[in-house]
Amino acid sequence: MSYHSTRKRFLRTASLAAGITGLLASAAAFADPSLQPQLERRAALIAQQSKAPATPPELLQARVTAESRSGVRRLRIRDFQYLSDSGRDFGGYNLGAGSWDTEVAVLASAIADEFAIQAAEQKIPVDGIAVEFTSYPDDPAIEKARKVAYPRNLAYVAYIDSKATDAQLEGLRQSVEKTSPVLNLISKGYPIPHGEIVLKPSPATRDAELPPGLRDFLVEKRGAILRRDKRAATNPPKPYALRAVATVEPATGIRTTRTGDGNFQIVHDSRKELGGYGLAPTVEEHQVGVLGTCLTHIFEIQAATKQVVLDSLEVRVEGKLTPRIGAGATQPPRYQDLKYTVHIESPASAAEIDGLRQAVEATCPVYNLLKDGQAVKGSLVRGRYADVAKPAS
Repeated sequence: MSYHSTRKRFLRTASLAAGITGLLASAAAFADPSLQPQLERRAALIAQQSKAPATPPELLQARVTAESRSGVRRLRIRDFQYLSDSGRDFGGYNLGAGSWDTEVAVLASAIADEFAIQAAEQKIPVDGIAVEFTSYPDDPAIEKARKVAYPRNLAYVAYIDSKATDAQLEGLRQSVEKTSPVLNLISKGYPIPHGEIVLKPSPATRDAELPPGLRDFLVEKRGAILRRDKRAATNPPKPYALRAVATVEPATGIRTTRTGDGNFQIVHDSRKELGGYGLAPTVEEHQVGVLGTCLTHIFEIQAATKQVVLDSLEVRVEGKLTPRIGAGATQPPRYQDLKYTVHIESPASAAEIDGLRQAVEATCPVYNLLKDGQAVKGSLVRGRYADVAKPAS
């Protein structure tokens, strides 16, 4: 689907962007849709927390399970869950956004949140924040020379409704790019170590009394891969753009983000010390989570391609985030100790599973995106994002 057709789908459903967070907004917030009261609340909380004792780095954890016969990737972050899935043409059921679409959604939301935080800290008046994040493919001639495919040519446009001067807003944008931990993780890269494997042997022949499971899904997945490869041999797929739009909700500061051809909605909340309400994962947690969903999917793909039988598959990812505020917190928050462990039940040998891991790390899009690092081009537009602010006619 082209960029323009995807954009039209966003427009048709723009009026739903508030989603579940619309239920949280008070009548007063609807009467005054400005973000400024929320930013003033945040500024007071940040000032209060800045005097508190220094805290150790925060542990971020995510767990992704390949769900039995469906193969859908179920992401768990604390008490929250997301589904990540493929389309039917690739053996999935289109139950959730894929990892590439989720990655651009996470980046859009991270930048939008950082604009809100920086505006609150710097006391810059802002009435509305929306961020459009895009990724465009390389020229096919260049892409053929690359060994790993992942989102490239990353860029964002921040739509800021504000009475501040142009110089203030440009300074705000520069602060965002300097401070955002997610943006810096992407742009600078991170040396993720090889994943640890925890292998539990399972029978070579499955009990006929049991319902179909993951090994049955992988057979179907292999068929989808072979059909896709056959189509690509005669009709190479056209490169497509990725796009996500994140909006900071004025009543709560929560970000609602729309992404992908399925126009999936993803919701993020901030930490309580930054004015959040604990109603959704933080965007920093979700960045850890999308690494897990992508690794899980590529384990499925490689197992199906190599015909390695898997009966269960779970990827656990964790990392640490240095504190943003508190006495002694003088540096911007940054990720530390990012790593993953994969838990597998399979009749395959340890050597076969290790070969699977090597193939996954060589080809996993988000794993390599984070390892390699990639520049992100940013720009700012004064005013509200019209596609979000106005329902499609």
